[in-house]
Amino acid sequence: MQHKEVRVRTGIKLIKFFTGIKIQICYYTCMKKLLTLCFVLCAVCLQAAGGKLQTVREAPQYLSTDGAAVEDTCPGNDIFKQFFCSAKEESGFKCFDVYRVEGDPIDAERYTLLAQTLTTENSSAEPACTFEGELTCDNFLKALNYNLSFSWFIDNFPSSSFPECGKTYSCTRVSCLRALPPSANAPVQAAKLTCVFKKNQIYFLGTEVSCQNKR
Repeated sequence: MQHKEVRVRTGIKLIKFFTGIKIQICYYTCMKKLLTLCFVLCAVCLQAAGGKLQTVREAPQYLSTDGAAVEDTCPGNDIFKQFFCSAKEESGFKCFDVYRVEGDPIDAERYTLLAQTLTTENSSAEPACTFEGELTCDNFLKALNYNLSFSWFIDNFPSSSFPECGKTYSCTRVSCLRALPPSANAPVQAAKLTCVFKKNQIYFLGTEVSCQNKR
């Protein structure tokens, strides 16, 4: 009877021993799998973080009011909107981004000439042209410091002459006169310069853009 009890106890101990070993094996196996999973997840997160790019811009430079005179080398070649780096670009990618800005351009491009006429009138030279040299609208505009907002040279004209004026942009007509040399058999005459300008209200800026990894 004693031998039988000893065998039973020994069997129970063996069962407990091997059961403990199995539990330890399962524990270490699970821990190994868990560590492997954590490693994979960390690698994925690092890769995802590395894939997010930031858009780095140099100082913008003024280009022009003419959209046909500018070139955008960034994907899409959109000269109206700014370019931003996406997952499609790689780190280190560079391009020249052009975009439109609403507002007053530089003085020299504030107005675009639509029409220029030079006629002779039997009248005194008033309002007199305040500049010397050739009677051209370019010289006239320079003499007015590229500002037609409050000028006594402004001349009203029917909008039907330029249908787009007042619809898509604002226009101004200015004129001035310069006395001609007197003639014995002719009345007082003056050369009249008339200019119609369109006011530019948009311009384009450009900047070097690079795509870099976020840190």
